[in-house]
Amino acid sequence: MSECFCTSKRTSQVPVAPSRRRDFSRDHHSDGPPGAGGDRRRTRRLFWLLGSLFLATLALSSAVVAEEASGSTTASASPARIDAERVEKHIRYLASPDRLGRGPQGKPEAREYIIEHFKKSGLKPFFNGEWLQALPGPQRLDGTEGPGGFNIGGYVEGTDPQLKDEWIIINAHYDHLGVRHGEIYLGADDNASGVAMLLEVSRDIAAHPLKRSVAFVSFDFEESLLWGSRWFISNTPVELDSIKLCLTADMIGRSLGGLGLPTVFVLGAEHSQVLRDAIQKAPRSENLEVAQLGADMIGTRSDYGPFRDEGIPFLFFSTGQHPQYHTPQDAADLIDFQKAAAISGLMLAIAEQIGNREETLKWESPQYQKLAEAEAVNRITNQLMKADQDGTIELSSWQRFFVSQVQSKTGYMLRKQRVSDEERIWMTRSAQLLLLSVF
Repeated sequence: MSECFCTSKRTSQVPVAPSRRRDFSRDHHSDGPPGAGGDRRRTRRLFWLLGSLFLATLALSSAVVAEEASGSTTASASPARIDAERVEKHIRYLASPDRLGRGPQGKPEAREYIIEHFKKSGLKPFFNGEWLQALPGPQRLDGTEGPGGFNIGGYVEGTDPQLKDEWIIINAHYDHLGVRHGEIYLGADDNASGVAMLLEVSRDIAAHPLKRSVAFVSFDFEESLLWGSRWFISNTPVELDSIKLCLTADMIGRSLGGLGLPTVFVLGAEHSQVLRDAIQKAPRSENLEVAQLGADMIGTRSDYGPFRDEGIPFLFFSTGQHPQYHTPQDAADLIDFQKAAAISGLMLAIAEQIGNREETLKWESPQYQKLAEAEAVNRITNQLMKADQDGTIELSSWQRFFVSQVQSKTGYMLRKQRVSDEERIWMTRSAQLLLLSVF
């Protein structure tokens, strides 16, 4: 997963049809591993705590609202079709020190591993009879072009004579930070966990094809301004209008803030009532809690961004950041393999629902649960103020003022039981400010 929530800007290398541009695109940056310095570390730890508490509360609030809206508790689990031991095997291989952090020297072996599993599962090569889509190197800050790379893709053709011309793209990036200053950035959660999902879900769908065609794409250069997925969107091997759904997994094997939460965050369903219903109906592990959030709460964090910018319905699955994010300590031994398998199974169940329904999925104007979001933000600001008072954390004077203002304003929204569009914009920006120094 990339570091910042910003706006993905297309470069002149990528041709874009003006009619396909949308006005809700966002930037995306990647700054590499975090820096050092005592004051900066203390500030980062404080904001990391703020962000972790905020999203944790938001997760619990969203889950409760979802259950109340559906009139039931979490869907009962069905027999597991994604095996945790197989997920573990994939992650340990891809995050082995031998892969050299899946930078320039380690990516060839990772590509071979992914392609070999696609072949064993019975997928067909997606890029005009080839498994690889060549990418020009992303542009460096000094204006020069870096080394090129490759997206990887295989597909399972749909079974319906008409619907097979519509596509679901399931994706997870395979690149990571490589070797920096002599240390290997292993990238077990970011994003060997997502690639493990891709390999196991593709294996299952190859054995049980859907009415619609499904492509499984592992993007390169996600850590470089989403370059692989941006290139893909502008050079798709199928008609762009035929892509009806994007499912992205990025960091699905840990827990937000390392707090042990049983939560997966699912973003993007605000653009489709069908997707909101599919999430509710999908059978899942009783140990997995699903929290639906508006994607604008965090901005662009992974390869769903270029799909969203084209008005393609999407869902983004992530368990959130943790203390080892973008450090050499993001190792396989810290992964919750059962959780990664459960999330993979959830994604499979949603893909099956959408892939087999008769009606075509449509992009809709966002529908947010604004009162639930206000309650979550108010609850976390209350917790922060209490933690500051009892000495658990130490807020600076400006942080204390900011948190108290957010607490007061969201409390007012809850008392009047209404959140205007303007108030939600303010609330979203306030949430982003709370989260900013997490990354």
